Amino acid sequence: MIAMTATVRPVESLNDFPSLGQNLRRHFEHTLLYTDQMFVIFPGIGAVLVTERLRKYRFDIVGADQAALDRRVIRLEAAVRRETGGPAVRFEWVRASHVPVPFR
Repeated sequence: MIAMTATVRPVESLNDFPSLGQNLRRHFEHTLLYTDQMFVIFPGIGAVLVTERLRKYRFDIVGADQAALDRRVIRLEAAVRRETGGPAVRFEWVRASHVPVPFR
């Protein structure tokens, strides 16, 4: 199993960005893990670990291989852009050095 992590930030204004977490909780099945962390179930994508940070979000996903992960990344970015009202967010993906504990 391999993991990827994205830092998600707004391209321009921060005004509406905190509503991303609210929209995820409102529109998708989710499980709160901590005050700032939750598993969000995206249809067709699966579980994504979402961590809310000041002025940014962290998204962690896992997959059996790189091809499966690449497909999930594309679908996840599209879903998040729909929730933020367009392509006003920037994703910075890196391959994680380890699988996050909640996925184990």
